[in-house]
Amino acid sequence: MVINVGVLEHPLKLYKTQNGYLRQWVEHRNKYLDALLAMEAPPNPQKCSICDGDRIYRCLGCFSQPLFCTQCCRKQHYMLPFHRIKQWMGTFFEDLSLCLAGMVLHLGHCGQPCPSGVPEGMDQHANRVPFPVDDMEWCMDELDDVPPFLWVPQGGNHLTLVDMTGVHLLRVCYCVCPTSQQFHMQLLDLGLLSSTIDQLKTAFSFSVLNDFIRNNLECGTSASNYYNKLQRIMSNIFPHLVPVSASIVCLFV
Repeated sequence: MVINVGVLEHPLKLYKTQNGYLRQWVEHRNKYLDALLAMEAPPNPQKCSICDGDRIYRCLGCFSQPLFCTQCCRKQHYMLPFHRIKQWMGTFFEDLSLCLAGMVLHLGHCGQPCPSGVPEGMDQHANRVPFPVDDMEWCMDELDDVPPFLWVPQGGNHLTLVDMTGVHLLRVCYCVCPTSQQFHMQLLDLGLLSSTIDQLKTAFSFSVLNDFIRNNLECGTSASNYYNKLQRIMSNIFPHLVPVSASIVCLFV
């Protein structure tokens, strides 16, 4: 009989227990805490990750959460409308929206402005105000307490875009070329399903619709609970201030 001595000299390595992994992590917890706290402050020198401009915005959706100046933030996100950003306020980062950073979602020309101009009724310099009360579930007393990143422009074309990453508010500029499609079809070409055909106010990404179907089938998640989750993703502190309309609930149902 032949015995493989090499195998006997190296017994099987036992797996660590849960407590073993925790003890290993405890040795590095202070380093982890320092790294997490460092993420809350801008790097020094405070320069844009693309150009030499001041780093004003931090994107939570981009890998490594880079910082951008205003112009670079718009350029980097003209085809990434579902990313969330924060603005450096001098001592901390405050939640903001791409809409307030001045980004406009252009349709029909790969994210670039339509060469035929701006659709009728689109005011590029509209003032920003909170959501209309008709689309909300909050009281008049709370209007002054709406965080800035939940504000939308007054007038012009703006949409409530629902995605797996939350509920986003953006100004939209449609293509008005002679060969352009209807506005709701322009949204569909970008993977956005409008809740209505004629009065475009809310649109859903295909990813959020598919995700709701999977959650409903595998986890039994109701449409109401799923949308509540999206509200909390958008604002964990003020989920009740994220808009709720009848079209949103009906489409999920």
